[in-house]
Amino acid sequence: MEKKNKKTLIFSVIVCLLPIIVGIVLYNKLPEQIPILYTINNTPYNYGHKNLVLFGLPILMAIVQVICLLVTNLKTNKLKNDEKPRILKIMEWIIPVLTVLTYIIIIEIPLGSTVYAGKSVCLILGIVFMIIGNYIPKINYEVGKAIIHPTPKSEKAFRKMSKIMGYCFIVIGIILLIMIIWT
Repeated sequence: MEKKNKKTLIFSVIVCLLPIIVGIVLYNKLPEQIPILYTINNTPYNYGHKNLVLFGLPILMAIVQVICLLVTNLKTNKLKNDEKPRILKIMEWIIPVLTVLTYIIIIEIPLGSTVYAGKSVCLILGIVFMIIGNYIPKINYEVGKAIIHPTPKSEKAFRKMSKIMGYCFIVIGIILLIMIIWT
């Protein structure tokens, strides 16, 4: 693993674990059972123990981040740094950013905030889908062979597939943003 990739791995794992500090600070203010799943009407229907939510969630996401970065690094180690598409750089930070944002949402509601969990999640995911959809068509065929499996046999088929995937991601992102208005 290159030095730059190690720095990204370490820094992104630290970002995944940062919410634990918030959990320690707010530990005594939170109830023993914290809502983790909500109905469409923003009513909690599943709870997790405070320790599991405050400490287990960031640790689990840090482990997922390590696995994702190691697998991505193994698949793209043949590429030179200047060949790596921007989408890989974005993908390196999706898990840490989502960890921090979802942690904040999960913690705010038991503290009396009027955050609407469903709308918040739709907003976050809608933006993520639209960002990814914007960058998928920009992946070149050589990079695509390294990161997409199975890769289409021809560059023309790859171009068509990546355009369709990009449009689908953007449409899904827009649908998620529209859902904020309807819920």
